[in-house]
Amino acid sequence: MSHPLDPLSAAELGEVCAVLRAEGLLGGPRLLSMLQLEEPPKDAVRAWQPGETLPRVARATLWDGAEQLVRIALVEVGGGVLNVQEAPGALASILALECQRAKDAVLRDERLHAALARRGITDLDTVHIEAWSFGSEVPKGIDATRRLVWTPMWLRPEPDSNVYAHPIEGLRTIVDLDSCEVLRVEEDEDSPPIPMTPGPYRADQTKAEVRLRDLAITQKDGPSFTVDGWGIRWERWRLRVGFDQREGLVLHDVRFDDGGRERPIAYRMSIAELVIPYGDKAPGAQRKQAFDTGEFSLGNFTNSLALGCDCLGEIVYLDVAVADALGNVREIPQAICMHEEDYGILWKHTDQNDHVEVRRSRRFVVSSIVTVNNYEYGYFWYLYQDGSIEFEAKLTGIVLTTAGEPGAPTPSATALEPGLLAPYHQHIFCARLDLDIDGGPNTLVEVESEPLPPGPLNPEGSSYTLRQTVLTRESTAQREVNPFTGRYWKVVNREVTGHLGAPVAYKLVPGRVTWPMASPESVIGRRAGFMYHHLWATPNRRDERYPAGEFPYQHPGGAGLPEWTAADRSLEDTDLVLWHVFGTNHIPRVEDWPVMSVERTGFMLLPVGFFGRNPGIDVAPPGSHCH
Repeated sequence: MSHPLDPLSAAELGEVCAVLRAEGLLGGPRLLSMLQLEEPPKDAVRAWQPGETLPRVARATLWDGAEQLVRIALVEVGGGVLNVQEAPGALASILALECQRAKDAVLRDERLHAALARRGITDLDTVHIEAWSFGSEVPKGIDATRRLVWTPMWLRPEPDSNVYAHPIEGLRTIVDLDSCEVLRVEEDEDSPPIPMTPGPYRADQTKAEVRLRDLAITQKDGPSFTVDGWGIRWERWRLRVGFDQREGLVLHDVRFDDGGRERPIAYRMSIAELVIPYGDKAPGAQRKQAFDTGEFSLGNFTNSLALGCDCLGEIVYLDVAVADALGNVREIPQAICMHEEDYGILWKHTDQNDHVEVRRSRRFVVSSIVTVNNYEYGYFWYLYQDGSIEFEAKLTGIVLTTAGEPGAPTPSATALEPGLLAPYHQHIFCARLDLDIDGGPNTLVEVESEPLPPGPLNPEGSSYTLRQTVLTRESTAQREVNPFTGRYWKVVNREVTGHLGAPVAYKLVPGRVTWPMASPESVIGRRAGFMYHHLWATPNRRDERYPAGEFPYQHPGGAGLPEWTAADRSLEDTDLVLWHVFGTNHIPRVEDWPVMSVERTGFMLLPVGFFGRNPGIDVAPPGSHCH
């Protein structure tokens, strides 16, 4: 029996696709853009009991290339189509099938052949082409209402070459995704030469001779967590793992057992958007302003993870399934990794009698990794024994490259090799955090530290206090990080008090954040308006799922959070959603080449008056030698 929040299985996806074909919604020019679980209303999920039947409904986003129309169909698994709605003016996200068709069309184009020949390239098998969305203004003479991609190119001199070492600068094409027509071959005058310094990174190329002795992590009695379908129990935590074709890894219904009482903390947590604005004016970089989640459906690119490589220890994996543009179902084995890991000291104290108490910290890890062209993104959720939750994004892969004249100034890019450049760029994430602190309703409070005025409360000039401000409306909840005041935000339940009478709460503690370098009036600034605050808050609405809106691809801008919050709705004592914007400003280093070591960003959720004492006090000592 499926839980209402379980991801759609391969069999369920296949059933739904068969219904869509039978109803004429899928086939020919009608492609499947996305197929997701239509999650039931929160109240229905809360009321559901094992053994009961709750309809399983899939949400199919379909693109009709002939009619240039998005349709959204709700299909009951094991039943029929429940509803079909049209989304006039919307453009569906970019599909892998369309990208491949576009690249094939480019490789058949005689204008491209001639341009490559002028660069001494006659073997088309040595040309690597990628299809990117337009992140800048569409060139004059091109119909901007068409679904467009443009195609940067790189050279592969040898079969196992790192293609990103050899950008073919000054040569691009523009392709209509629906007709596969190559609308334009763009060839710049005085293009720089193709950099030819190799960038090997494979072990069989570099020899990889630095070795350590093997490290084995074993649990002789097996892992401490139990898995029941997609439901997980570990230590005092209970949660459900989920997966979405657009967002990738999702956590549901996160609870903590506090003295025999399971207390809700979060209903649904995901990374709802990832946008990568590039900051170099070079033609090969200026257009690269991609929404990896909203334009390309990041979950489609989930890796199959390997023991001892991606995950180390006593691992339990979950498989997932996705449907492609034609409705073919593909299973991704070992897509989600779950394990425990030691995380150093949880707490320690040596008292005046030299008595030592120390506890080791162990955390539960749920992770997945995606590969989107040149970059890998690892999504890691951590649960700790003191009731804390952490999200960490791990960025790795190969920096995107362009070419320039060797020795010429590069004000917005890092020179990696003679003529090989890595443009400056940012990775900006937006987490959607549907928190239900003790079941809700919840209220948002901003907390800052400030010095007390000179006087009786501050005679030495070193005393300070907290200023707590209830963020009552959506307009007041559009906030930025302020390290000078130690600013953080807490979600409180004013209907439940802790043992000293204060409302129970969890606080959002920002980690590494960045600020968009792009102007709000730029194309990417208009489309990704959510970037311009580190925090947003909204009342929970089923149709408000993505911070840049449902269809960011070639959208004129203003959708999502800027549009919703213009209503300035009340946030007090409601079903509250936090949207936290964080990320990195990546100024590439030479040491990021030829492959980039992991760079991290993220945030934490910490209990504040939620528990009567430190939950870590109940953790047993790690062994007799630590007593």
